[in-house]
Amino acid sequence: MKSTSSVDATADEACSVEMRIDERMKPMTGRDHRRLRSSPKMLCWSSGSVLRSCSRAFLLPRLCREVSSLYGEPPKSDEISSAEISRDIHAQTRDVDDVCRIIQGGVWGPSVEAALSNSNNKPQQDLVIAVLKRLKDVKTAINYFQWAERTTDQAHCPEAYNSLLMVMAGSKRFDGLEEVLEEMSVAGIGPFNKSCIDIVNSCVKSRMLKEAVHFIESMRKFKFRPAFPACTVLIGALASADEPDLMLNLLHQMQELGYEVHVLLFATVARVFARAGRVDDALSLLGEMKSNSLYADIVLHNVCIDTSGKLGKVDMAWKFFHEMKSHGLVPDKVTCTSMIGILCRAKKLNEAVELFEQMEANRAVPCAYAYNTMIMGYG
Repeated sequence: MKSTSSVDATADEACSVEMRIDERMKPMTGRDHRRLRSSPKMLCWSSGSVLRSCSRAFLLPRLCREVSSLYGEPPKSDEISSAEISRDIHAQTRDVDDVCRIIQGGVWGPSVEAALSNSNNKPQQDLVIAVLKRLKDVKTAINYFQWAERTTDQAHCPEAYNSLLMVMAGSKRFDGLEEVLEEMSVAGIGPFNKSCIDIVNSCVKSRMLKEAVHFIESMRKFKFRPAFPACTVLIGALASADEPDLMLNLLHQMQELGYEVHVLLFATVARVFARAGRVDDALSLLGEMKSNSLYADIVLHNVCIDTSGKLGKVDMAWKFFHEMKSHGLVPDKVTCTSMIGILCRAKKLNEAVELFEQMEANRAVPCAYAYNTMIMGYG
Protein backbone atom coordinates (compact mmCIF):
# COMPACT_ATOMS: atom_id res chain seq x y z
CA MET A 1 0.00 0.00 0.00
CA LYS A 2 1.20 3.49 -0.80
CA SER A 3 2.24 5.77 2.02
CA THR A 4 0.12 8.71 3.12
CA SER A 5 2.59 11.16 1.63
CA SER A 6 2.38 9.27 -1.69
CA VAL A 7 -1.42 9.44 -1.61
CA ASP A 8 -1.34 13.18 -0.92
CA ALA A 9 1.16 13.70 -3.73
CA THR A 10 -1.03 11.79 -6.16
CA ALA A 11 -4.12 13.72 -5.02
CA ASP A 12 -2.26 16.97 -5.59
CA GLU A 13 -1.40 15.79 -9.09
CA ALA A 14 -5.08 15.04 -9.70
CA CYS A 15 -6.04 18.48 -8.41
CA SER A 16 -3.53 20.16 -10.73
CA VAL A 17 -4.92 18.17 -13.65
CA GLU A 18 -8.45 19.30 -12.79
CA MET A 19 -7.27 22.89 -12.58
CA ARG A 20 -5.62 22.59 -16.02
CA ILE A 21 -8.82 21.18 -17.53
CA ASP A 22 -10.91 23.82 -15.85
CA GLU A 23 -8.69 26.58 -17.21
CA ARG A 24 -9.06 25.07 -20.66
CA MET A 25 -12.85 24.85 -20.41
CA LYS A 26 -13.81 28.05 -18.59
CA PRO A 27 -12.12 30.58 -16.29
CA MET A 28 -12.91 29.91 -12.65
CA THR A 29 -14.43 32.59 -10.52
CA GLY A 30 -13.41 33.35 -6.94
CA ARG A 31 -16.54 31.56 -5.77
CA ASP A 32 -15.50 28.44 -7.71
CA HIS A 33 -12.02 28.48 -6.06
CA ARG A 34 -13.54 28.77 -2.59
CA ARG A 35 -15.98 25.93 -3.27
CA LEU A 36 -13.17 23.78 -4.65
CA ARG A 37 -10.95 24.41 -1.61
CA SER A 38 -13.75 23.73 0.87
CA SER A 39 -14.88 20.43 -0.72
CA PRO A 40 -13.57 17.29 1.03
CA LYS A 41 -10.94 15.16 -0.67
CA MET A 42 -12.82 11.97 -1.27
CA LEU A 43 -10.23 9.45 -2.40
CA CYS A 44 -10.99 6.15 -4.04
CA TRP A 45 -8.58 3.37 -5.00
CA SER A 46 -8.84 1.90 -8.49
CA SER A 47 -5.93 0.01 -10.09
CA GLY A 48 -3.47 2.06 -8.09
CA SER A 49 -4.96 5.36 -9.33
CA VAL A 50 -6.23 8.01 -6.98
CA LEU A 51 -9.11 10.24 -8.11
CA ARG A 52 -10.26 13.37 -6.39
CA SER A 53 -13.96 14.15 -6.45
CA CYS A 54 -14.64 16.92 -8.94
CA SER A 55 -16.89 19.84 -8.12
CA ARG A 56 -18.27 19.76 -11.69
CA ALA A 57 -19.70 16.52 -12.99
CA PHE A 58 -18.99 17.25 -16.64
CA LEU A 59 -15.21 17.41 -15.92
CA LEU A 60 -15.01 13.85 -14.55
CA PRO A 61 -14.52 12.00 -17.86
CA ARG A 62 -11.67 14.27 -18.92
CA LEU A 63 -10.21 14.23 -15.41
CA CYS A 64 -10.09 10.42 -15.49
CA ARG A 65 -8.34 10.42 -18.84
CA GLU A 66 -5.79 13.01 -17.69
CA VAL A 67 -5.03 11.06 -14.47
CA SER A 68 -4.74 7.82 -16.44
CA SER A 69 -2.24 9.48 -18.76
CA LEU A 70 -0.05 10.23 -15.73
CA TYR A 71 0.43 6.47 -15.33
CA GLY A 72 1.15 5.85 -18.99
CA GLU A 73 -2.39 4.83 -20.02
CA PRO A 74 -3.54 6.29 -23.35
CA PRO A 75 -6.60 8.58 -23.12
CA LYS A 76 -9.90 7.21 -24.49
CA SER A 77 -12.01 9.44 -26.71
CA ASP A 78 -15.69 9.88 -25.88
CA GLU A 79 -16.44 11.63 -29.14
CA ILE A 80 -18.40 9.88 -31.90
CA SER A 81 -16.64 10.05 -35.22
CA SER A 82 -18.38 11.21 -38.38
CA ALA A 83 -17.89 7.72 -39.82
CA GLU A 84 -19.89 6.21 -36.93
CA ILE A 85 -22.66 8.75 -37.42
CA SER A 86 -22.76 7.97 -41.12
CA ARG A 87 -22.98 4.24 -40.39
CA ASP A 88 -25.87 4.79 -37.97
CA ILE A 89 -27.80 6.89 -40.49
CA HIS A 90 -27.21 4.32 -43.22
CA ALA A 91 -28.34 1.50 -40.94
CA GLN A 92 -31.52 3.36 -39.95
CA THR A 93 -32.33 4.14 -43.60
CA ARG A 94 -31.83 0.50 -44.48
CA ASP A 95 -34.19 -0.57 -41.67
CA VAL A 96 -36.87 1.84 -42.83
CA ASP A 97 -36.48 0.62 -46.43
CA ASP A 98 -36.88 -2.98 -45.30
CA VAL A 99 -40.05 -2.27 -43.30
CA CYS A 100 -41.62 -0.20 -46.09
CA ARG A 101 -40.80 -2.95 -48.59
CA ILE A 102 -42.68 -5.47 -46.45
CA ILE A 103 -45.67 -3.18 -45.88
CA GLN A 104 -46.02 -2.19 -49.52
CA GLY A 105 -45.39 -5.70 -50.78
CA GLY A 106 -49.02 -6.74 -50.44
CA VAL A 107 -52.42 -6.06 -48.93
CA TRP A 108 -52.29 -5.62 -45.18
CA GLY A 109 -53.19 -8.81 -43.38
CA PRO A 110 -51.80 -11.70 -41.33
CA SER A 111 -49.07 -12.38 -43.91
CA VAL A 112 -47.75 -8.81 -43.76
CA GLU A 113 -47.87 -8.80 -39.96
CA ALA A 114 -46.03 -12.13 -39.85
CA ALA A 115 -43.34 -10.81 -42.18
CA LEU A 116 -42.88 -7.75 -39.97
CA SER A 117 -42.70 -9.90 -36.84
CA ASN A 118 -40.08 -12.20 -38.42
CA SER A 119 -37.87 -9.33 -39.56
CA ASN A 120 -34.95 -8.12 -37.49
CA ASN A 121 -36.42 -4.62 -37.33
CA LYS A 122 -38.30 -4.32 -34.07
CA PRO A 123 -40.88 -1.48 -33.98
CA GLN A 124 -39.02 0.94 -31.78
CA GLN A 125 -40.39 4.49 -31.65
CA ASP A 126 -37.70 6.02 -33.90
CA LEU A 127 -38.33 3.37 -36.54
CA VAL A 128 -42.12 3.74 -36.33
CA ILE A 129 -41.87 7.53 -36.78
CA ALA A 130 -39.51 7.19 -39.74
CA VAL A 131 -41.77 4.60 -41.43
CA LEU A 132 -44.89 6.75 -40.92
CA LYS A 133 -43.14 9.67 -42.60
CA ARG A 134 -42.60 7.46 -45.65
CA LEU A 135 -46.14 6.10 -45.94
CA LYS A 136 -48.74 7.80 -48.12
CA ASP A 137 -51.82 5.65 -47.58
CA VAL A 138 -53.73 6.46 -44.37
CA LYS A 139 -55.25 3.02 -43.94
CA THR A 140 -51.85 1.34 -44.23
CA ALA A 141 -50.33 3.86 -41.81
CA ILE A 142 -53.05 3.22 -39.22
CA ASN A 143 -52.63 -0.56 -39.57
CA TYR A 144 -48.87 -0.34 -39.05
CA PHE A 145 -49.33 2.11 -36.19
CA GLN A 146 -51.74 -0.22 -34.38
CA TRP A 147 -49.62 -3.32 -35.10
CA ALA A 148 -46.51 -1.65 -33.62
CA GLU A 149 -48.44 -0.75 -30.48
CA ARG A 150 -49.74 -4.31 -30.06
CA THR A 151 -46.33 -5.82 -30.70
CA THR A 152 -44.42 -3.70 -28.20
CA ASP A 153 -47.34 -3.44 -25.75
CA GLN A 154 -46.34 0.19 -25.26
CA ALA A 155 -48.15 3.45 -25.99
CA HIS A 156 -46.81 5.57 -28.81
CA CYS A 157 -44.98 8.82 -28.17
CA PRO A 158 -46.44 12.24 -29.16
CA GLU A 159 -44.28 12.47 -32.29
CA ALA A 160 -45.58 9.12 -33.54
CA TYR A 161 -49.19 10.24 -33.15
CA ASN A 162 -48.48 13.53 -34.90
CA SER A 163 -46.66 11.70 -37.69
CA LEU A 164 -49.86 9.75 -38.26
CA LEU A 165 -51.82 13.01 -38.39
CA MET A 166 -49.38 14.31 -40.99
CA VAL A 167 -50.07 11.24 -43.16
CA MET A 168 -53.77 12.20 -43.05
CA ALA A 169 -52.97 15.79 -43.98
CA GLY A 170 -50.78 14.71 -46.89
CA SER A 171 -53.27 12.20 -48.29
CA LYS A 172 -56.34 14.36 -47.53
CA ARG A 173 -58.06 11.35 -46.02
CA PHE A 174 -59.58 11.94 -42.60
CA ASP A 175 -61.79 8.89 -42.06
CA GLY A 176 -60.13 7.81 -38.80
CA LEU A 177 -59.21 11.28 -37.58
CA GLU A 178 -61.69 11.51 -34.71
CA GLU A 179 -60.72 8.06 -33.40
CA VAL A 180 -57.04 9.06 -33.40
CA LEU A 181 -57.82 12.31 -31.57
CA GLU A 182 -59.86 10.40 -28.99
CA GLU A 183 -56.98 7.98 -28.41
CA MET A 184 -54.57 10.90 -28.06
CA SER A 185 -56.88 12.49 -25.52
CA VAL A 186 -56.94 9.32 -23.42
CA ALA A 187 -53.15 9.10 -23.61
CA GLY A 188 -52.78 12.74 -22.58
CA ILE A 189 -51.14 13.67 -25.89
CA GLY A 190 -52.15 16.69 -27.96
CA PRO A 191 -51.68 17.53 -31.63
CA PHE A 192 -48.70 19.75 -32.37
CA ASN A 193 -49.51 23.23 -33.68
CA LYS A 194 -47.81 22.32 -36.94
CA SER A 195 -50.02 19.26 -37.35
CA CYS A 196 -53.14 21.35 -36.73
CA ILE A 197 -52.08 24.03 -39.22
CA ASP A 198 -51.08 21.51 -41.89
CA ILE A 199 -54.39 19.64 -41.66
CA VAL A 200 -56.41 22.86 -42.00
CA ASN A 201 -54.22 24.09 -44.87
CA SER A 202 -54.62 20.75 -46.62
CA CYS A 203 -58.41 20.96 -46.31
CA VAL A 204 -58.52 24.58 -47.47
CA LYS A 205 -56.38 23.91 -50.54
CA SER A 206 -58.64 20.99 -51.45
CA ARG A 207 -61.79 23.03 -50.69
CA MET A 208 -62.76 20.57 -47.99
CA LEU A 209 -63.99 23.29 -45.65
CA LYS A 210 -66.56 21.15 -43.87
CA GLU A 211 -63.81 18.63 -43.03
CA ALA A 212 -61.65 21.47 -41.68
CA VAL A 213 -64.51 22.75 -39.52
CA HIS A 214 -65.17 19.21 -38.28
CA PHE A 215 -61.48 18.85 -37.38
CA ILE A 216 -61.55 22.04 -35.28
CA GLU A 217 -64.77 20.93 -33.60
CA SER A 218 -63.26 17.49 -32.87
CA MET A 219 -60.26 19.13 -31.24
CA ARG A 220 -62.59 21.16 -29.04
CA LYS A 221 -64.59 18.02 -28.27
CA PHE A 222 -61.51 16.29 -26.85
CA LYS A 223 -60.33 19.43 -24.99
CA PHE A 224 -57.52 20.29 -27.41
CA ARG A 225 -56.62 23.88 -28.29
CA PRO A 226 -56.56 24.53 -32.07
CA ALA A 227 -53.65 26.65 -33.27
CA PHE A 228 -54.49 30.33 -33.76
CA PRO A 229 -53.11 30.48 -37.35
CA ALA A 230 -55.24 27.46 -38.30
CA CYS A 231 -58.40 29.26 -37.10
CA THR A 232 -57.61 32.48 -38.98
CA VAL A 233 -56.82 30.60 -42.20
CA LEU A 234 -60.12 28.75 -41.94
CA ILE A 235 -62.08 31.97 -41.31
CA GLY A 236 -60.55 33.49 -44.44
CA ALA A 237 -61.46 30.42 -46.48
CA LEU A 238 -65.03 30.44 -45.13
CA ALA A 239 -65.29 34.13 -46.08
CA SER A 240 -64.46 33.30 -49.69
CA ALA A 241 -67.09 30.56 -49.61
CA ASP A 242 -69.73 32.91 -48.11
CA GLU A 243 -70.28 30.86 -44.96
CA PRO A 244 -71.02 33.58 -42.37
CA ASP A 245 -72.60 31.28 -39.77
CA LEU A 246 -69.63 28.92 -39.72
CA MET A 247 -67.30 31.93 -39.53
CA LEU A 248 -69.18 33.43 -36.60
CA ASN A 249 -69.24 30.12 -34.75
CA LEU A 250 -65.47 29.72 -35.20
CA LEU A 251 -64.92 33.32 -34.11
CA HIS A 252 -66.83 32.66 -30.89
CA GLN A 253 -64.84 29.45 -30.29
CA MET A 254 -61.61 31.43 -30.56
CA GLN A 255 -62.92 33.85 -27.94
CA GLU A 256 -63.84 30.95 -25.64
CA LEU A 257 -60.28 29.63 -25.99
CA GLY A 258 -58.94 32.96 -24.78
CA TYR A 259 -57.50 34.06 -28.12
CA GLU A 260 -57.32 37.81 -28.68
CA VAL A 261 -59.61 38.28 -31.69
CA HIS A 262 -58.57 41.44 -33.53
CA VAL A 263 -60.67 43.89 -35.50
CA LEU A 264 -59.71 42.45 -38.87
CA LEU A 265 -61.38 39.12 -38.07
CA PHE A 266 -64.57 40.87 -36.96
CA ALA A 267 -64.47 43.00 -40.11
CA THR A 268 -64.10 39.90 -42.29
CA VAL A 269 -67.14 38.24 -40.70
CA ALA A 270 -69.20 41.46 -40.80
CA ARG A 271 -68.40 41.93 -44.49
CA VAL A 272 -69.69 38.44 -45.31
CA PHE A 273 -72.90 39.03 -43.35
CA ALA A 274 -73.41 42.33 -45.20
CA ARG A 275 -72.73 40.62 -48.52
CA ALA A 276 -75.36 38.03 -47.67
CA GLY A 277 -77.86 40.83 -46.99
CA ARG A 278 -78.08 39.99 -43.29
CA VAL A 279 -77.77 43.54 -42.05
CA ASP A 280 -79.12 42.82 -38.56
CA ASP A 281 -76.45 40.16 -38.00
CA ALA A 282 -73.76 42.53 -39.27
CA LEU A 283 -74.97 45.29 -36.95
CA SER A 284 -75.12 42.82 -34.07
CA LEU A 285 -71.51 41.94 -34.78
CA LEU A 286 -70.52 45.60 -34.69
CA GLY A 287 -72.27 45.88 -31.32
CA GLU A 288 -70.40 42.80 -30.11
CA MET A 289 -67.14 44.46 -31.07
CA LYS A 290 -68.07 47.47 -28.98
CA SER A 291 -68.92 45.26 -25.98
CA ASN A 292 -65.50 43.61 -26.33
CA SER A 293 -63.83 47.04 -26.22
CA LEU A 294 -62.86 46.73 -29.87
CA TYR A 295 -63.01 49.86 -31.99
CA ALA A 296 -65.15 49.43 -35.10
CA ASP A 297 -63.39 52.09 -37.16
CA ILE A 298 -64.72 54.06 -40.07
CA VAL A 299 -63.05 51.77 -42.58
CA LEU A 300 -65.12 48.81 -41.38
CA HIS A 301 -68.34 50.83 -41.68
CA ASN A 302 -67.34 52.02 -45.14
CA VAL A 303 -66.80 48.42 -46.20
CA CYS A 304 -70.27 47.46 -44.96
CA ILE A 305 -71.85 50.44 -46.74
CA ASP A 306 -70.06 49.68 -50.00
CA THR A 307 -70.99 46.00 -49.81
CA SER A 308 -74.64 46.90 -49.22
CA GLY A 309 -74.58 49.24 -52.20
CA LYS A 310 -73.18 46.60 -54.52
CA LEU A 311 -76.06 44.36 -53.49
CA GLY A 312 -78.51 47.17 -54.31
CA LYS A 313 -79.71 47.37 -50.71
CA VAL A 314 -80.12 51.10 -50.10
CA ASP A 315 -81.93 50.77 -46.78
CA MET A 316 -79.14 48.55 -45.45
CA ALA A 317 -76.53 51.10 -46.56
CA TRP A 318 -78.40 53.88 -44.77
CA LYS A 319 -78.60 51.71 -41.67
CA PHE A 320 -74.81 51.32 -41.58
CA PHE A 321 -74.45 55.06 -42.27
CA HIS A 322 -76.57 56.02 -39.26
CA GLU A 323 -74.98 53.30 -37.12
CA MET A 324 -71.62 54.95 -37.79
CA LYS A 325 -72.91 58.25 -36.47
CA SER A 326 -74.37 56.61 -33.36
CA HIS A 327 -70.84 55.32 -32.55
CA GLY A 328 -69.52 58.87 -32.66
CA LEU A 329 -67.80 58.47 -36.04
CA VAL A 330 -67.96 61.33 -38.53
CA PRO A 331 -68.59 60.17 -42.12
CA ASP A 332 -65.62 61.03 -44.30
CA LYS A 333 -65.41 61.70 -48.04
CA VAL A 334 -65.25 58.01 -48.82
CA THR A 335 -68.41 57.36 -46.80
CA CYS A 336 -70.43 60.17 -48.38
CA THR A 337 -69.21 59.53 -51.91
CA SER A 338 -70.04 55.84 -51.56
CA MET A 339 -73.55 56.69 -50.30
CA ILE A 340 -74.06 59.21 -53.13
CA GLY A 341 -73.13 56.55 -55.67
CA ILE A 342 -75.54 54.06 -54.07
CA LEU A 343 -78.39 56.61 -54.13
CA CYS A 344 -77.70 57.58 -57.74
CA ARG A 345 -77.74 53.97 -58.89
CA ALA A 346 -81.04 53.51 -57.06
CA LYS A 347 -82.42 56.61 -58.89
CA LYS A 348 -82.86 58.45 -55.58
CA LEU A 349 -81.34 61.69 -56.84
CA ASN A 350 -83.03 63.95 -54.30
CA GLU A 351 -81.42 62.08 -51.42
CA ALA A 352 -78.08 62.13 -53.26
CA VAL A 353 -78.27 65.91 -53.74
CA GLU A 354 -79.19 66.40 -50.08
CA LEU A 355 -76.17 64.39 -48.93
CA PHE A 356 -73.95 66.27 -51.40
CA GLU A 357 -75.13 69.61 -49.97
CA GLN A 358 -74.47 68.35 -46.43
CA MET A 359 -70.87 67.72 -47.44
CA GLU A 360 -70.57 71.33 -48.58
CA ALA A 361 -72.32 72.65 -45.47
CA ASN A 362 -69.88 70.78 -43.27
CA ARG A 363 -67.05 72.44 -45.18
CA ALA A 364 -65.83 69.08 -46.33
CA VAL A 365 -64.98 70.04 -49.89
CA PRO A 366 -66.41 67.31 -52.14
CA CYS A 367 -63.76 65.43 -54.02
CA ALA A 368 -63.65 65.06 -57.78
CA TYR A 369 -65.09 61.58 -57.54
CA ALA A 370 -68.16 62.92 -55.69
CA TYR A 371 -68.76 65.47 -58.46
CA ASN A 372 -68.34 62.81 -61.13
CA THR A 373 -70.74 60.53 -59.28
CA MET A 374 -73.40 63.25 -59.20
CA ILE A 375 -72.88 64.02 -62.90
CA MET A 376 -73.19 60.31 -63.78
CA GLY A 377 -76.34 60.13 -61.63
CA TYR A 378 -77.99 62.91 -63.64
CA GLY A 379 -76.76 61.39 -66.87
